[in-house]
Amino acid sequence: MTPKEKAKELFLKDHNLWIFGNSNMAKQSALIAVDDIINCTKNGLGTTKYSKEYWQEVKQEIEKL
Repeated sequence: MTPKEKAKELFLKDHNLWIFGNSNMAKQSALIAVDDIINCTKNGLGTTKYSKEYWQEVKQEIEKL
């Protein structure tokens, strides 16, 4: 999955925020999730099949939405 596709997936995950038309809250929620993942990869916590750079790109794509 490309960073752009993952960004859209995370953005649309919270259906309640999207249904009520608050795309800014959905965007912020997705950014918080990605920041948590990036922090975990920085600190060596957990494992992820994607690199820190991948998640940085996902974050950039979310910011473009």
